[in-house]
Order: sequence, then structure tokens, then C-alpha cells
Amino acid sequence: MTDSCYDIIVVGAGAVGLGVALEITRRFPHQKLLVLEKEGKVARHQSGHNSGVIHSGVYYKRGSLKARLCVTGAAVMVEFCRDHRIPHNACGK
Repeated sequence: MTDSCYDIIVVGAGAVGLGVALEITRRFPHQKLLVLEKEGKVARHQSGHNSGVIHSGVYYKRGSLKARLCVTGAAVMVEFCRDHRIPHNACGK
């Protein structure tokens, strides 16, 4: 076995861990990145219990940071899905 050296290690291959890893590869393309996951496949722990709804922020106080982040996050998520040809349904919830 050879010794491996990584610049960055992300623990967890769920939605957040993989999102962080993706952004790291974009910002630091020459860094050696390792993603560790205890489950047999990605997104099988907490992310596997996700309801699948892209929240719109309607339940938060208008203009609050949570509401603004939800609105921005929802738009970015739909754009990401379109860019990567990931099926999604903007049902209007």
C-alpha cells in the first residue's frame, strides 16, 4: 500500500458534503481532494431521508435571512438541475 496525501478531506458524501466537494474543486482545481463516506453509497445516510422538496422560503418572515437564502437557494438548485439535466418538477409549492 502506498501512502496517500490529500490537501483537503471532506467527511460525508451526502448532499452537503458533495456540494462542498464540488465547490472546492471549482475554487481549488489543483488541490488533492478526498471525500470519505461511511455508507456503501453516496447520500444513503441523512440525505437519503430528504423529502425532495426545494423549499421556497414561504414559511419564514418576509425579508429575513432565512427567507432570502431559501429563495436564492431554490433558484440555484433549479438552475443546477437544468444545467446537469437532472429531472425535477417545479410544481409551484
